[in-house]
Amino acid sequence: MINTSINNRQSTINNPIRVIIVIPVYNHGATLRGVVAKVCRLHDAVMVVDDGSTDGGCETILDLGVHRVRHSHNRGKGAAILSAVREAEKLGMTHMVTLDADGQHDPNDLHLFISAMHRSPCAIVVGKRNFETGYVPSGSRIGRRISNFWLWVQTGRNLGDTQSGYRGYPVGVLKALKLRERRYAFENEVLAKGAWAGIELHEVDISIFYPADEDRVSHFHLFYDNVRLSLLNARLTLRAMIPWPHRKLP
Repeated sequence: MINTSINNRQSTINNPIRVIIVIPVYNHGATLRGVVAKVCRLHDAVMVVDDGSTDGGCETILDLGVHRVRHSHNRGKGAAILSAVREAEKLGMTHMVTLDADGQHDPNDLHLFISAMHRSPCAIVVGKRNFETGYVPSGSRIGRRISNFWLWVQTGRNLGDTQSGYRGYPVGVLKALKLRERRYAFENEVLAKGAWAGIELHEVDISIFYPADEDRVSHFHLFYDNVRLSLLNARLTLRAMIPWPHRKLP
């Protein structure tokens, strides 16, 4: 089992990394088995976090031999990722890669994250989606630009896709950061607070697939989740303006 804190980065660099693939799911029964089965063919440590699904989709993967975590009710994507962190630590994993259960992320890109984490084991690695090919909802294009802008304002860091959920995380970093958000805003918060803590933010180029709007299952609530993101960005921007040093991770 890894230490509950990241006592120092050198210990991570000197020890071999152990990666688990984490798939948070909430009512994606139509696509879940296909995604999980493909990931299992590519990697031997896979975890599905069922965030209170009610569609029975998680019953379709019982034969696939993956680690399973279940929430009794829907708590949000950020809460699912944090549950995965605790379980990953119990399993002795040092890193995790998160990808969505709806089929938009290609498991064939997993090697890009694993290679990047081997090169920079203390970094957060974000998958930059290719919006130049195929159908991409206009809301995703606009949201990405806005989110990228706020990260730059808050941290001075430039990333091309701060809204991507296809990511590689050091387990110790997620445990050490003080994160408040538990839904979609979690993924914005972790980048800003990671940057403040001195964590490198890297990107890898990934492919993306969006089904037509009528076939797409999204649990992003246009009003409530945008309100949460706006409040988060207001808090982070105000904190960035305060001339008080941020706590650095060892």
